Amino acid sequence: MNLKIGENIRKHRRDMGLSQEALAERLGISFQAVSKWERNETYPDVVLLPVIANFFHISVDSLLGMEDVREAEEVKAIVAKCNEHDTHYEWSQLIETVEAGLKKFPNNFELLSWYAYAIQNKNPAKCVDTCKYILDNCTDQGIRNWTQSNLCYGYFKSGNPEKAIECAKQLPSYYATSEDSLRHFLDGDELKNHIQDQIIIKLAYEFWFSIRKLKKFYSPTEQIELFTKSNMIYDVMYETDDIPFKLTRKMRNYQGMVEVCLENGMKDKAFGYMYEAVKCAMAHDKLPRVIQSDALLFNCHPYDRKWERKADLKLCEELLHDLETEDKFYAKIRETEEYKEIINMLKA
Repeated sequence: MNLKIGENIRKHRRDMGLSQEALAERLGISFQAVSKWERNETYPDVVLLPVIANFFHISVDSLLGMEDVREAEEVKAIVAKCNEHDTHYEWSQLIETVEAGLKKFPNNFELLSWYAYAIQNKNPAKCVDTCKYILDNCTDQGIRNWTQSNLCYGYFKSGNPEKAIECAKQLPSYYATSEDSLRHFLDGDELKNHIQDQIIIKLAYEFWFSIRKLKKFYSPTEQIELFTKSNMIYDVMYETDDIPFKLTRKMRNYQGMVEVCLENGMKDKAFGYMYEAVKCAMAHDKLPRVIQSDALLFNCHPYDRKWERKADLKLCEELLHDLETEDKFYAKIRETEEYKEIINMLKA
């Protein structure tokens, strides 16, 4: 445990406008003792703790920094809950959790940054104000970087894309990220875990996500080729079919191909991609809760499906819902035998 006695003594001494010599005289001890406390070279004798705390009009726990330790532990638990809500897209629960945390720790910058993130869609103007407050007062660079990113989205969703772009340009570049820097300094299992969990996964995801932004600039045939390339990347990086997120992303790619085909009069090809999407969904839903993958680039630790968008996600149900509700794409084929066969496969 990292006690903050010296740091707290220095803070309260300065708040009272006392020199180290003056404090030593008031406590009846040597100036050298106070100096060593504040440099964290020694701690006060246990019998002096209540005397010092009483002198500063604080509790012994506050002097020791125990309140900070308890706050850090509680905030860590709240943040873990926030991460879980975020993973499962539980936006209302996320806001409730972080608001409850801020009632207890109203000036905790980590919780404030979660608050800004949670409300960026619901109240972008307040997101912007919260981000500005954090950036004006917080010195933690990790929190500041995330807050800067949240500020970009707050500006954009407030109808100010110019400010969003200006703000985004101030964020670290790819080559100034922790992901890139840490792979040069870590070693052993720590390096392996970092690269598999923080770099390989993100590289595949970045291509998967980016082609959805690029799609409008390509012809229908080229759009299908982009989705195909994304699936090829997942097959190369994760050669086994025992990784839930690989199967989820491939299914969504096949679904994207189906929609391109249906929008452009390629009905026969659309059914072929629909069958591939169903195969991915069915393979996904057969996987156990916890999986130790055999994939070369994803074998650093078991994968727990509680971290899917929905815990133990049923991909067949997700695909079935899309086919039965997204009329823009699927209404025109619902009376075909091929469509009915696919629906029966998903319901089986």
